[in-house]
Amino acid sequence: MGTDRQTNEKRAFDSPLPSALSASIAARLLSRVYSAAVGARNSAYDSFPSFSERLDFPVISVGGIRAGGTGKTPVVQLIARHLIDHHKCGVAVLSRGYGRVSKKNVIVKPGEPADWERTGDEPCMLHNNLPESWLGVGADRSAVARLLSPLLPERSVFLLDDGFQRRQTRRDLDIVCLSEEVFDDRLIPAGYLREPMSALARADVVLVVGAAERVDRLKEVRDRADEYLSTALKSAKSPPITAVLLRYPDCWVNARSGETAPRPPMESPAAVTGIARPERFLAVLPRFSVVPSEVYKFPDHYNFKRNGIARIHNIYLHGVVTTEKDAVRLLSPAFSGVRDIWYLREGLRFADDESGAAALSRVTGGLDARVAK
Repeated sequence: MGTDRQTNEKRAFDSPLPSALSASIAARLLSRVYSAAVGARNSAYDSFPSFSERLDFPVISVGGIRAGGTGKTPVVQLIARHLIDHHKCGVAVLSRGYGRVSKKNVIVKPGEPADWERTGDEPCMLHNNLPESWLGVGADRSAVARLLSPLLPERSVFLLDDGFQRRQTRRDLDIVCLSEEVFDDRLIPAGYLREPMSALARADVVLVVGAAERVDRLKEVRDRADEYLSTALKSAKSPPITAVLLRYPDCWVNARSGETAPRPPMESPAAVTGIARPERFLAVLPRFSVVPSEVYKFPDHYNFKRNGIARIHNIYLHGVVTTEKDAVRLLSPAFSGVRDIWYLREGLRFADDESGAAALSRVTGGLDARVAK
């Protein structure tokens, strides 16, 4: 299988802390302090809606309560595509642009190429797949939205990427993505939860996102979320629509030429990743009879450098298999000599048509009061 050069080892349970500290009394106390701070912040926004800025166009937030690898970016793409194709409105994606080199506010117009060093890898990938959309990137997404507003068509929507905790911006709809581990997780720093489960009460749509072969487990999580919300939701708002979204391998794509194939036409390529959950990608490779000569795992949003990958001649000789997000960064000039870079394109589909239709109906229905007819 080759050498596994992993920078972050998989622990017995998920935690950003070293294993010796993750279950300690100190970690639990810090999680309680964090919980109190998050609760106070949310109470302030709940009590004083004027703290949140209303933008010129409707805002849909796609976010999560767990950090890393919950499927938020693919869901942004799915929702954007639905709005463009079926709601016939302009879409402007607002992103912070994690991992980018530039720190300036960036606006990319429809049809313009995006540069990942200026926008970040995920926004760049989104714009590549949604070339008719607008893209705004900056630390203050409300400020970027103000720059975008005069440029947008009258009938437009802002899509706030990873925005559930960004309550400075008022939104018309909150979509929350859950992974199957969410009910077994802990609050930061002992675990990866950004907010307690009670935060789901703010959501309008809850999507449980995971691999298609895990559909039964994902439905269990959806049912558990329904049960939790039915007892915990005390507000007068309508309960969130819940649905299961399945990730599935779609096809392999040559990152340079755009050629597609049912499997990468390479013998013993190197597998290179810089994502939050690399094990998901690596677990799929045997289905395509891909046996990597080397496996390189780097931190999420890693800026690949030529000297950052050991035995660099292997990727020049045999090529690379990677994820779509990583392919954006591997197309840098440092790797211009790599013969082939193939990435696995994934698709999303609802586990059942009824809940999927209900979720999308909630999305478009929540916009009708503000989107120009």
